[in-house]
Amino acid sequence: MVPPSDFPAPHIIQPTKSHHHTIIALHGRGSNGPEFADDLSEDKASEGLTIAEHFPHSKWIFPSSPKRHSTAFQEDRNQWFDVYSLTDPSTQEELQIEGLRDSIKHILDIINKEVEFVPPSNIVLLGFSQGCATAIHALLAGQYQLGGFIGIAGWLPFHKHIADLNKLYGDTLQLTSTSRSQANNATPALLCHCTDDDQVDINLGHQLRDALMAPGLNMDITFKGFAKGAHWIPAPVGFDAIVDFLRSRSFN
Repeated sequence: MVPPSDFPAPHIIQPTKSHHHTIIALHGRGSNGPEFADDLSEDKASEGLTIAEHFPHSKWIFPSSPKRHSTAFQEDRNQWFDVYSLTDPSTQEELQIEGLRDSIKHILDIINKEVEFVPPSNIVLLGFSQGCATAIHALLAGQYQLGGFIGIAGWLPFHKHIADLNKLYGDTLQLTSTSRSQANNATPALLCHCTDDDQVDINLGHQLRDALMAPGLNMDITFKGFAKGAHWIPAPVGFDAIVDFLRSRSFN
């Protein structure tokens, strides 16, 4: 188990105008918060602005994962949890438990602190790749209906267990200190994935979408598939989709 103190301090970009909204953005495996912030600032939407420039009233929080041992690569690397295979993430699924549990708790702590400044409806949780896989479980394990969820090139760990979240979070992940509420199921979500993604197959993105829309969760999901973009999203059209989604949630 990784103690809370072993998670690096989040990288924070303050709003350039008065603080109305907060976006918590989780990086992928092998990256960190500052690097992910740079990645998101390199591409622009159609109006020639970055996502952050479109929303000057939004504070950005970029958490960083600690270094964990990677069974697949036999080395320590920044990752939210260990995963043996991205071809079939359910292979040796038990490797994911400890890291996923620690990371979910860390993200929920960040959300709980942020609701002291803005209401939950003004918070969006965003994740890329393994960050998406972590963020969606943090959303489902939490107690708040957030303003939105954005997943980029992600998948759903423990997708076979998603029908019984109380058992998954209580028994398997042992998240005994969290207070899950079904209100979070009402959080609308945007999922983006590219057909030519050579790291996380788009079929895993479809699996995530279908699981979230299935009876029991019935989440409001918008799925955007793009032909080109590899393990990312294409500019400007992919970033336009994010801007449109945030605007639909009254972000500014």
